Amino acid sequence: MVKMARVSKHTAWLRSFKYFGGGVVVIIISLWVSNQFNLRWDLTEEKRYTLTEATTNLLKEIEGDFEITVYLEGDDLPAGIKNIRNHTRDLLEDMRRTTKGKLKYTFVDINTIKNTNEKKKTQTKLIEHGILPVNLEVNTETGYSEKLIYPGAIVKGNNRELGFTILENQMIFGAHGAMENSLNFLEYKVINTIDKLMQERIPTIAFLQGHGEVGVNHVSDFLETLTKQNFSIKKIEIGKDRLLDGKTDVLIVAKPTEEFSEDHKFILDQYILRGGKVLWLIDQVIADMDSFRIAPSIFSIPRNNNLDDLLFRYGVRVNNDLVLDLYCVPVPIVEEIAGNPTPILYPWGFYPMVRGDQDNLIVKNLDPVLLKFPSSIDTLASKGIQKTVLLSSSQNSRIQNIPFQIALEGARQRPLPELFNQKDVPMAVLLEGEFASHYAHRAVQSQKDLMEHEQQNILVQAEAPAKMIVVSDGDVIVNETDPSGRPLPLGYYRIDRKTYANKDFLLNAVEYLVDRSNLISARNRDISMRVLDREQVQDQKGLWQFITVALPIPIILLFGWFFNYRRRSKYSN
Repeated sequence: MVKMARVSKHTAWLRSFKYFGGGVVVIIISLWVSNQFNLRWDLTEEKRYTLTEATTNLLKEIEGDFEITVYLEGDDLPAGIKNIRNHTRDLLEDMRRTTKGKLKYTFVDINTIKNTNEKKKTQTKLIEHGILPVNLEVNTETGYSEKLIYPGAIVKGNNRELGFTILENQMIFGAHGAMENSLNFLEYKVINTIDKLMQERIPTIAFLQGHGEVGVNHVSDFLETLTKQNFSIKKIEIGKDRLLDGKTDVLIVAKPTEEFSEDHKFILDQYILRGGKVLWLIDQVIADMDSFRIAPSIFSIPRNNNLDDLLFRYGVRVNNDLVLDLYCVPVPIVEEIAGNPTPILYPWGFYPMVRGDQDNLIVKNLDPVLLKFPSSIDTLASKGIQKTVLLSSSQNSRIQNIPFQIALEGARQRPLPELFNQKDVPMAVLLEGEFASHYAHRAVQSQKDLMEHEQQNILVQAEAPAKMIVVSDGDVIVNETDPSGRPLPLGYYRIDRKTYANKDFLLNAVEYLVDRSNLISARNRDISMRVLDREQVQDQKGLWQFITVALPIPIILLFGWFFNYRRRSKYSN
């Protein structure tokens, strides 16, 4: 009987070991298969751990090695920044697996670089790539201290490198909203940068010249931004340069002040029929704050640029009026206070801060865009053209017809709310589709001569779908300058010392017009950060410490006692 008990006990131990070993083998094989084939289940509501289809398809096309260096690292980072860092690491790991190791990444804490020259060289490099430093307040053992970080990354590939920022602005959305936006846009920023490095031909952005458009010095900050984003920049003057050679990805018409000839409009029409992309930045009204330096009031009148019929044909009309909004920036008016001239700030309704539909990929989660003397835009019936309003006024706006005399002193008067009873007045519209020609079957000889210069045949109907964005303010692209004439960042308003989202809006617009792989769909992510209630955490601190630290110990001991008791009962006889 004793021998049989021993045999049975030995057999039981052997069976248990086989089950345990088999389980371990199954787990190891499952992990290997999951790692090789990138298998996992994303159970999050917003699918935060699932790459978009466009991203996955592009990553599978990668040839050669790509290296991403992320400068968002450190043990003493605030909890929210750590969350973004961890999400960045998870995202890049997903991308690495999808590319089967062709994409590599490293995280660097710039504050750990001991060599002073090397550290300065790295900081200069980051700034040149548009990654500006952010000063954080971190909690240490001795209290709070400041830490300078560069929240961005540099991507290397195809013997080139580009950078992008990770942290978003928090002007309107606050710190929590800025962190959520950082998570939402991260995949798009990474994959868009990789896509630019993969392209054999750098996309070209052309600025139209010859009609009184703004000079280079007034758009220098945006030009620098485009260059840093791997766009090629050039100027085009119709009749001298070729527009229809297929080498212009986006044409920007920036605040023309002179009349367009019918011949030049004809070439623009031919460009659009060939699937061209145009960003129209139109000042429909002559009104300028600089005029107040020589006169107490200005007279706003329509600007005749001869584009009305062309845009009307495409489905929009920029009206001869001005949009005023109670949601606006201030202007200074000098007043005598105690015998001293003192500038006092008053709201200036002619400079509205506008936002767009948060569901639209171009303007989603953007801070307000600052417009100066904008006009309203009407959308018109146009077969086969999809129209999307990008920027519009607030709930408290009004339309002022022109001619109209504008007095700076009028800013002192408190606006009557009953006059600002209009809402959602369009001021920027996206048009997409196959546009009808404005000159079908009626080209004159001078236009035919221009087509010979372009070395192209005349089209009477659309050859490919096109896109265009019409903004009723030419100053949206103009950067201010400091007293010495140096350009200030685009969107910076010296009066309130805030930077508005003009640059982000225009860059998103250009990216959307250029986008060939629908990568901007990755910008539509909607990831929420689950933040703990600090007061509740503090009140229940002891309970949760007990549950997470003390309670597991007796549970493990109880389980061990029960398992041992059951085993003894089973094999005691």
